[in-house]
Amino acid sequence: MLPSKPNSDTNFWNRSAIFEASNNKSAQGTVKVSRTSRTGSTKPDAGSTSPMAKQPSPMSKPRASVDRSPRSAESKTANKNSTTPDKLPRAAKGLEMQEKLHAVEKDLKKARDQLASVELEKIKAVEELNEAKHQLQQATEAQRRAEESLEMEKLRASELEKSGEDASMKREEELQKEIEGLRSRQTLDASAMSSMAQELERIKAELVDATNARELALTQADDAKRTAELLSEEVGRLKASQDSKLDDANKEATEMIQKMDAEVSAMQLELGRAKAAEEKLAQMEALVEKLQIEVADARKGKSDASELVDEWSKKTEMLKADLEEAYQSEKSASDSLAAMMVQLEESKSLFEDAEYEISTLRGKIKSLEIEVAKQKTDLEESDRQLDSAQQDAVNIGKTVELLKLELQTLEEEKLQAVNREKVAAAKVESLTEENDKLINELKISKDEGEKASKAMEGFASALQALSKEARDKEERLLRTEAEVEEAQAEIEQLNIALRNTEERYEVMLDEARYDIVCLKKIVERFEAEASKSSSEWTAKELNFVDTIKELEEEIGAMKVEMARMVELQRATEQATQEAKAHAAETMTKLRQAETGAMCAYGAAEESKHESLRLREALLDKETERQSIAQENDDLRGQEAAALQKASVLLTQATAKKVEDQHLKGNEEADVASDRDHEEESIDGDDDDEDMGSITDGSSINLTDGTNGSTDDGTASSPAKQQQRKKALLHKFGNLLKNKNF
Repeated sequence: MLPSKPNSDTNFWNRSAIFEASNNKSAQGTVKVSRTSRTGSTKPDAGSTSPMAKQPSPMSKPRASVDRSPRSAESKTANKNSTTPDKLPRAAKGLEMQEKLHAVEKDLKKARDQLASVELEKIKAVEELNEAKHQLQQATEAQRRAEESLEMEKLRASELEKSGEDASMKREEELQKEIEGLRSRQTLDASAMSSMAQELERIKAELVDATNARELALTQADDAKRTAELLSEEVGRLKASQDSKLDDANKEATEMIQKMDAEVSAMQLELGRAKAAEEKLAQMEALVEKLQIEVADARKGKSDASELVDEWSKKTEMLKADLEEAYQSEKSASDSLAAMMVQLEESKSLFEDAEYEISTLRGKIKSLEIEVAKQKTDLEESDRQLDSAQQDAVNIGKTVELLKLELQTLEEEKLQAVNREKVAAAKVESLTEENDKLINELKISKDEGEKASKAMEGFASALQALSKEARDKEERLLRTEAEVEEAQAEIEQLNIALRNTEERYEVMLDEARYDIVCLKKIVERFEAEASKSSSEWTAKELNFVDTIKELEEEIGAMKVEMARMVELQRATEQATQEAKAHAAETMTKLRQAETGAMCAYGAAEESKHESLRLREALLDKETERQSIAQENDDLRGQEAAALQKASVLLTQATAKKVEDQHLKGNEEADVASDRDHEEESIDGDDDDEDMGSITDGSSINLTDGTNGSTDDGTASSPAKQQQRKKALLHKFGNLLKNKNF
């Protein structure tokens, strides 16, 4: 990771504080070296430090004293030899400083090269970032297009779903309305059919009652016929007296027969209408069954349509789930893209931080270069000053040597002290001690000189000139010593300045080395981060390409699914159109059924009217039956009277009994044939008609008898006579009935 800016700022301020402290120390003249212990910093070698740092600080200058004792020749040689070791460390110092400057320049060149490589890597990283931005823009553009296409597809799908749902809802509502109408019509038809069935059952019951009544009437008519046949034997004797009456009765009977024929034809028409109504009822029942079957088919179609609607709703839900999954995948892709953008922003911020640190490092390097240039100029000036000081020191040394040569005889110990001072350029402490010793020796020599002067007062006049010269030489020596001390102080100050500059340079070199190490680490870290970011970018690009491919595949799948949905919607539309057509067919069938039901209702109304008329006719027939029963009662009374008359007439009939036996056998045969004929006619009437009356049977029998009498005109005379007798008996019965009315 990159170091944060506050840490770099603190390091910078620490370095500036160290630099200021070193300057303050140089101003104060202290020799302490402040070295900051840094992690990862490379400390300078021990050999790189100047030997001047190892020298002790100079002590106070020695007291000036006049050594009047003679100096030996050994001090002169020591003085000559002591002048050379002063120049050697200074030249070594200059060489070391030049080497250090060359090393600093090399380090600066390396730092510049590293900065150039860092800038190249930065340019490469910027180019890669631009390429990544371009690719990301292309990817975002592709994603935006994909999102727009997805939104368009979603809008189309939602519109299609809405239209499909609206159409399905409308179709469902229409189907529900139609089904409700069908149900209401079905309930109405069912109620009408139930009422019609009840009416039909009631009519059937009435018809059964009417048939039962007809059978009863037929049985009663048979009984009456039998009684009439019994009475015909008794009435045959009254034929002669009642011929005139029989003609009138024949006329009335023919009129009654015509009326009864008309009534029978009307009843036959009514029975035909009833049969037609029954056929219509059967047709209506068949239509009702068909309608029930169609209603069941419609219900089945409704259930199929509801199942189709459920299937389509399930499919729409599945498609909604697929759309939600696609939306979730798109959302996750957008989230991942947002995360990638966040990471890109973070990398941008890190890159900006790195750029900022690089710019700060550049500024520091520029400031270091400026400081190095300043230090170079200061070093050159200090070298110049050192050279001038060295020249001055050489000149002063030469003068001192001349003075020492002049004072060798008088100041051997002092020259030893001067030699010790010159040797003290390398060992200042020893020089101070030697200076102290020399001072003591000078004092001793002064004391000895004073003693010698006291002892040699006699030689005062001779030595006055020498003393004056010695004083002058001593003064000059003092002046030269003062100049030497001043030169030594200047040399020490220059040494201190050199040490301070060396310390500053060492600190700067340490800082530069530390900065170089930090730059190396930063460069390595940048390289690692660049490689890592490049690998991450390649991985992200691969992931992004994979996600784009997956999105394209999902979009293709969605397109295929949408095409499938469109096909399914078309199929549903076709199915709905087919359902509509089926519903229209069912509606037409229902309308036809309604028309058939209306027709059936009209037929039912007609059948009701016909049943009412039949009821009225049945009531009329009931009244007729009652009248026939009354007539039967009257006939029974008349029969009783006739029996009484017959008992009277039996006496009269005994005479004709023998004559009538033969006729009686013939009449019995005729009666049996008539009975068979009547039974056949009754059976025919039962097969052709559903109801009848007593008058129908009588009229039919009479007509049959008349027809038989007319048809059998070609037969023999006894058969004709029997038929005539039978017709007369019928007429007689009818007359009796008319009389009873």
